[in-house]
Amino acid sequence: MKYLRLILRNALRNKLRTGLTVGGTAFLMFVLLFISTALTEMEAWEGEAAKHDRIAIQHSSGLANPLPIELENFLRGEEVSRHGHQLQKMNWFGGWWQDRSNWFANLAVDHPIHRELWSEQKIPDDVQARWAEVKSGAIVGKALAEKFGWKVGQRISLLSNLYSCVPELEIVGYFTVPSDIRQEQQLFFRWDYLDELMNGRKIVGTYWMSARSAADVPKLKEIIDGHTRNSSDPTETVTEKEFAAQFMAMMGNIKGVVFFIVVGVMLIMTLMTANTVAMSARERVTEVAVLRTLGFTQGKILFLILTEGLLLSLVGLLVPLSGALLLFNVWKVSPNPQWFPYFFIEPGTIVLAAGVALVSGLLAASIPAWLSARRKIVDGLRQVV
Repeated sequence: MKYLRLILRNALRNKLRTGLTVGGTAFLMFVLLFISTALTEMEAWEGEAAKHDRIAIQHSSGLANPLPIELENFLRGEEVSRHGHQLQKMNWFGGWWQDRSNWFANLAVDHPIHRELWSEQKIPDDVQARWAEVKSGAIVGKALAEKFGWKVGQRISLLSNLYSCVPELEIVGYFTVPSDIRQEQQLFFRWDYLDELMNGRKIVGTYWMSARSAADVPKLKEIIDGHTRNSSDPTETVTEKEFAAQFMAMMGNIKGVVFFIVVGVMLIMTLMTANTVAMSARERVTEVAVLRTLGFTQGKILFLILTEGLLLSLVGLLVPLSGALLLFNVWKVSPNPQWFPYFFIEPGTIVLAAGVALVSGLLAASIPAWLSARRKIVDGLRQVV
């Protein structure tokens, strides 16, 4: 850039002031990156779920209430089968291994249909065959197995506050999820084994099935919920995306909170940068007048000061962004491995942060730039700073 040296010299006129401004901006941008990434991670399942036509049948009063085993007969009947297939029982076990800090997603499922229903989970044929042979068998996401150092054939015990039994599981193999490595932080074991441990009580947390097409989803909702509406266990049939969104709803209006944080960060950044640019512009009123006498137009003066504000904001972005990418994406550090096994800075988050920095820098420098460009040359030469 032709005027880069001049812009840098003006920006670094007072190194302490500039350093404090960039430091404060960098801190705010790191907060923005952190909060936005946390929201992205919480919404990851919801985004992945939107790609599939799976539905969940749950108790209308909430997930804490089980569904009757008799409902399975109706769900396998001709009326439902015209619109859906691949029915599976699923229970959230909610257990941990050895220590409560080793909590992860673990569920009891109907193993024969699992690979078909959850086709994004790549389960090798030999693993599926072994799972069918071993009643206490469990399949584990490869990332989860690597996290705990689990090997095929190893036996593990799960403890849970939700169930009185302690499953003794044998790891029969791994599965991978190439489309979303986050889903590899799961373990699945057989529903019939859990039922055996619970003395055949036939507890069903949710039923899952795949709609034959997107157009069949509302029909399945109408048929299933209509069938159970006047029963002692009414159901609520939801899409997988809606099921995932329930967990976000439990945390309140988290998106609204993030929005206000973004607005607050941008406002504070703008005020900090505006103060620095305004003081810098005021200190060189005479210099600007001299530049005008040398042929610099009002547009060039406006451009120089606006670019100075943008430079401060962008440096305040690049420093925390580089650190966050190194910390989270390269070193794979997580603020809470239990809830955030992966904490990636996504491209959308980078775009958001860059937009905030750009708007903040332009807003901060606009008024000082406009006043400097509009000031008459004679007034600038006469003023003593």
